[in-house]
This record gives sequence, C-alpha cells and structure tokens, in this order.
Amino acid sequence: MFINFEKDNKNRNLGLKKHKCKVCMAEGEFQSYLPREMMRGTKEEFEYFVCSSCGCLQIAKIPDDMGQYYGETYYSFQPQEKEDYIYETPVTNEMKILDVGCGSGEWLFLLAQKGYSNLWGCDPFLPKESMRFGERVYIKKCSIHEIVEYESFDMIHMEDSFEHMSDPFEVLQSASRLLKPTGILTMTIPFFPNVAFELFETHWYQLDAPRHFFLHSKQSIEYLAKKAGLMIWEINYNSNESQYIRSLLYQNGMAFCEQKPEILARIFTQEQVQEFKQMAEINNQHEYGDHVEIKLFRDL
Repeated sequence: MFINFEKDNKNRNLGLKKHKCKVCMAEGEFQSYLPREMMRGTKEEFEYFVCSSCGCLQIAKIPDDMGQYYGETYYSFQPQEKEDYIYETPVTNEMKILDVGCGSGEWLFLLAQKGYSNLWGCDPFLPKESMRFGERVYIKKCSIHEIVEYESFDMIHMEDSFEHMSDPFEVLQSASRLLKPTGILTMTIPFFPNVAFELFETHWYQLDAPRHFFLHSKQSIEYLAKKAGLMIWEINYNSNESQYIRSLLYQNGMAFCEQKPEILARIFTQEQVQEFKQMAEINNQHEYGDHVEIKLFRDL
C-alpha cells in the first residue's frame, strides 16, 4: 500500500517569547513552539510555551469556542445510553466514585458491570444534559464545580481529562472539597518533559493542540496539589509505543483520524512495534515516558 507522506519541515521552534504562566503565574521570556491540530488533521497552528519556573508546557491562548474542536465525532463521545440496563453481576462494592470528564461513561459502565453501584460522572461537553446506565451509573452535563456534594466521594477519577481543563487549580480545589477525608483522587495525564517531545518536539501526539491546555510536569502538579490542599501519594509512568508511532506519523503529516489499525499494520512491522514497546518500558523505568498515573490524597 502506498502512503503519501507530507513531512512537515517547518521550523516550529519560536525561541524565547514573553508569556505569563497560567499555573504558577511566573512571567518572563519562555521557550515557545507552534504545534498543529492533528487529531482531525486541520493543521491549524497554536502557540505553546514552557514555563521555566514550574516546567508546565501550556497553550498561550485558549480558543474562545472550544466546542468546535470536540463535537459528536470526538473519540470520547460515542453515547450508547442504556437507561433500563439490567446488570447480571450482583452489587459487591458501594463506594461512591466520580469520574470527571467521563465522556460517554465507558469507564463507569465497565465498573458497574463488575459490581460497583454508586457511580457518577460529569462532563461539560456531553452532547446531552444527562445519561444513565441502569440504576448504577448517572452522568450529568456539567463541570466538577457544579457538583455540590461536600466530602461525599470515596474516589474521584480523571482519565486523560485534567489536561483539557482551563482552570487546573480550581479543579483540584473542587476535588479536594468533594473527597471524603479518606478519599483518593486518581488521574492519568500526559507528562512533560519526556522522550517523545525530545525526539519529535511539536509533533508529539500528546500535545493534541488545542485540546490539551496543560502538559504538566512533576513540579507543576506538586505546586497545584499543595495549593489545593492535596498531596501526591505516587506517580507511575505508564507510556506505551504510541508516543513513537503516532508522533512519527504526525511529523509526516498523517492525522490521528487516518491512523487506522490496518494502516498502521502496513507501515510498521511487528518487530518495529515490539522495539517501540521495549523503548517505552525503558523510558518509564527512567521516569521519562510521556504518560503517568497520579494518586493524590487530601492533606489533612
């Protein structure tokens, strides 16, 4: 199969430019870049910069209408609501869980099928006002700030959603407010710096301009957590081969929506994929992968 690559040779390193960090509020001349929108392949350009104080890689200006970059075709939104769903598995766990930025609720639905029964979700970009999966999963079209149940949740989960939020400090504040004293906040996020950005720079696929506002560093997460009354329990690096495969294809002009499994199988051999997996594991061990799971507690 012939793949018509269009390698991007434009210099996307903008050098030092004046910015104000939206995380730690530091001001100065920061290293700046010009990545492209590559999930849908519009190739629209957006400026990002790295705060030299907290290390967060972030968008310089958030677009006014972010809804146009999501829409019903966005991968997180494929609702298959089942209001009258009857679960075959009996209830075995009644801990109250909130999934923030839950999309169509797939993660919650899978938990419900395993016997969890007190599952809640919120997402401001949900295509309808509310969704339900039987008597175990309830989802609302709203942000975490609109949930009023104080110290109510045993666990709050953010799966690749925190980087999409324009107010990360306020989000962690709300999470701290909603967690029980013994509750836990878990999140998975792209992490910076990492080997993929070192190799591919603005073509790093987890940049996902402009949907990812903040590509957090360990320093920026620690700063926000402490300020919001939370403390980090652990950070586990869990990046995979996608950081190489998808970034390489972005560099060569292939959008995420074009990277179908059958296409990837024609471009990369099984041996190459295995090598990428091994490289990812090595970089995880050296805390230099591009993705992590973070667990946080309230700092009582």
